[in-house]
Amino acid sequence: MGCLTTTVKAQVTFSDSLQISLLTCSEGPDAYERFGHSGVRILDLNSGQDIVFHWGVFMFNAPLFVYRFTKGETDYQLGAEYMDDFVRQYARRGLAMKEQVLNLNKEELNDALAAILTNYRPENRTYRYSFFFDNCATRPFNIINKSTDNKITYDTSWVRDITMRDMIQEKTFLNNWLDFGISLAVAGRADKQTTFKEQMFLPEYLSNAFNHASLGDKPLVKEEHILLEMRPEIKEKIIKSNFFLSPNFIFFLLMALFIALFCLAKNNQSWANMLKVFESVFLLATGLTGVILYFLNFISLHPAVDHNVNCLWLLPTNIIFAALIWVKSAEKVNRIYFFIIFAGIIAYAICNACVRQYVNPAFEPLLLTMICICAHQNPRLLYWRKK
Repeated sequence: MGCLTTTVKAQVTFSDSLQISLLTCSEGPDAYERFGHSGVRILDLNSGQDIVFHWGVFMFNAPLFVYRFTKGETDYQLGAEYMDDFVRQYARRGLAMKEQVLNLNKEELNDALAAILTNYRPENRTYRYSFFFDNCATRPFNIINKSTDNKITYDTSWVRDITMRDMIQEKTFLNNWLDFGISLAVAGRADKQTTFKEQMFLPEYLSNAFNHASLGDKPLVKEEHILLEMRPEIKEKIIKSNFFLSPNFIFFLLMALFIALFCLAKNNQSWANMLKVFESVFLLATGLTGVILYFLNFISLHPAVDHNVNCLWLLPTNIIFAALIWVKSAEKVNRIYFFIIFAGIIAYAICNACVRQYVNPAFEPLLLTMICICAHQNPRLLYWRKK
């Protein structure tokens, strides 16, 4: 829902003869463009000045971009480009674009333009981006509604009972690494039923809302034009998936590998060492993942990543015990720690039954593998053994 770079080169001056359109750009194969993009086209019918304003400009090379993005302090900007340049970018990437010409009167057009130009002033361009609540789609929605004094009537008969996570998965699809990562990071708030207004964070839903809206006795959308069609190879790239590289398959393989190593290690020290190497790597990977989740949950300002029940089983302290399981004198500490992990998994199952946070299918082999590691490191979890 953004552009990596933009060229702000337009001389932003207009007459009082305007046409305003909503531009909806399709999703692309890369993660940052997977949810589409929205822009507002302002065409001066007298001078021919043709500018697209869009709230999706960010720079990867900005200082501490990744850290600030993770923390929820991502600053996006309102960009302005000539219409031809804007369309050319999407044509080059093989993506689709649709234009909806809005049926606004002169006063409403001027109010919308004034709001956009005020937002475009250097001191106002930058805003604190929020994926769900303040982005390239919600900004046009709010501006157009405000310019009409909120007199737009929306026919919501097409609106479904759907969650934010459902909407995300329509674009990410299932059983891939993007969906898996989002499932880990985004907490239960995204699994609650959305209101009509909350659904406007996705450009496609904003476009549908405008198509089903009226302003007084006239439809909000006067004309609709398909400016670009998505190239077939791009569409195939978006929906293409490889089951053998999917998280489900990879994690089931890991679980099977653990079981095989466990069986081979019973009477063979070499295999026992290999099993311990596996456990160390697994603990290190889950611990590093836990560091990210705990950062998101307790430090990040993103509105939908706190109260994440995945924090109950992905513990950052796994990093320490990835090394500590090799220390003979730490056996008692290890047994206590892996009992705590096992209890955390039980608590995760109980809490999830209450908050109903989405469980990605790929979590299941991971959780089973973790339970097996807990049982291996603390056999008393399965049976009571007298010394």
